[in-house]
Amino acid sequence: MTAPHLIGIGRLGGQDSDGWHHVMIRPEYKEGFAHMSELYLIFEENRVFYVTISDRKVSDKKTWVRFAEDGIAEERKLHRETILAIADDALEEDDEELLGQDVVYQDHLLGCVVDVFFNGAQDVLVISTALDTELMVPCVEHYLAKPAADGDVIFLQNMDDLLATAGYAFQDGVLTLTDHED
Repeated sequence: MTAPHLIGIGRLGGQDSDGWHHVMIRPEYKEGFAHMSELYLIFEENRVFYVTISDRKVSDKKTWVRFAEDGIAEERKLHRETILAIADDALEEDDEELLGQDVVYQDHLLGCVVDVFFNGAQDVLVISTALDTELMVPCVEHYLAKPAADGDVIFLQNMDDLLATAGYAFQDGVLTLTDHED
């Protein structure tokens, strides 16, 4: 058996007197973290624990979890920093769900997701447009609006500057190429 490739999604903080561990999750993983139950804890010197979240809560805008396994608090005290991680194949399953979804901007169809890749900082949607070109949009809150209730459509926001930089304009629901010469 080979070890999975792990992706850091946040950090494990201290433990309170009731046994809850404070966790700090990177913004792009917050939504998915709410549904995760299995994680890896990476301690210094490449010491890794596979853990299961048994309970979670949010208090004063902070996320807290309890683990099913024992010994985590004791191990945490021995290390300066603990990284929360997931196996990269867990992300691939989520990415596959995005393939084929329609992408809407300003209430008009912009295109369809044909690929999703990780660029080292965040996932990037590759959108096939009506112009037979592909547009790449980072999966960050700035560009992604709240998901639709049915989850089959991705709504974008704040796209004007990104489109202009890529040589496009989106007016009256139509994507067009712009003259990029100044």
